[in-house]
Amino acid sequence: MDTFDTYHVFLITSILHFGCSTPLSIKDNLVPTVFRSEQVIFSSSYNITRLLVPSDGSTYFLDDVSDLPSVFFTINDSRLDGGSCIYVLEDLAAYEILEGGRDSTSDYSEDKSVYFGGKDGVYKYDSESLSAKKFGRFHDDIIQIQKANGSDVIFFLTSNNKLFKLEQNGTIRTKIEAVTCALEFVLDTSNNIYFIACVDGLPRIIKTDGNLVTYISSITEDIQEIHLLRPAFIMVECVPFFGDGNLYVLYVNGTSERKDFYLNRRISAYSIDAALYLVAALDGKIYEYNVMEAMLKSMFGFTSNWSTDLSKIVMSIIETTKDSIYKDWNSVFDH
Repeated sequence: MDTFDTYHVFLITSILHFGCSTPLSIKDNLVPTVFRSEQVIFSSSYNITRLLVPSDGSTYFLDDVSDLPSVFFTINDSRLDGGSCIYVLEDLAAYEILEGGRDSTSDYSEDKSVYFGGKDGVYKYDSESLSAKKFGRFHDDIIQIQKANGSDVIFFLTSNNKLFKLEQNGTIRTKIEAVTCALEFVLDTSNNIYFIACVDGLPRIIKTDGNLVTYISSITEDIQEIHLLRPAFIMVECVPFFGDGNLYVLYVNGTSERKDFYLNRRISAYSIDAALYLVAALDGKIYEYNVMEAMLKSMFGFTSNWSTDLSKIVMSIIETTKDSIYKDWNSVFDH
């Protein structure tokens, strides 16, 4: 399988179908070649548990595909205070940001703010000093954090499986009473909450109106392990998840759809926030997948950089063909 096919696989794996409406299928035998050495941008002897590539929510790709965006990642190291540390990868150089940090988040807006959840509360990233500054007055032991889209609300999950929201510049903290015990959670682009209940390991949904969706009839099959993915900014009122290696989409109305995709190697971390620039971690390595660059190289024969004018043309094509994007792109993939 060539490089473009590899990107095609990971694109579909991340369920980048506009509006979460039309399914695509791929064959299982394509999966093992997804992780290739030439895609490695960072390597560590420690397990990488979280990844974030902040997205501005307005474009599918970088102005220059040769530029690497900031990549925030968390490593596990039992020798560290809190057992973990958050780093940022800038131009292939890793900088330590927060010892005891567990997770990183940003929303889908043009606001470039990045927040961290750590062993003693929430922090905010200072890009000038490549450091983290304490945010708010609370000191919760945080294992997961998500910034709400288009608002100042920050949700976080504590080590005792309680979900809270932080508001008004970190001064007000409120427990989400509808979540009695959660193993993990994500927000979709409309700020609906999807979480895995401790009681049975199955998803629940809290809609923005406060209603709790508790019965997911379409995934009653015997799934031993479910892992939620934060969606790309182009996905609407749905999130992807892996159930025992099989790929699903969970919709806000409580229904789900199983995709024709199975991943036989468990990814330890991933970020699909930026839609067509994806990163995944496996065995201590971070792999990058610049889908748009690969598509352009395949379609137009480019070898490296491409002009801003051309990026605008491609962007215009994408924007004007959303409804039929599968039909149009499938014809490209088939060649």
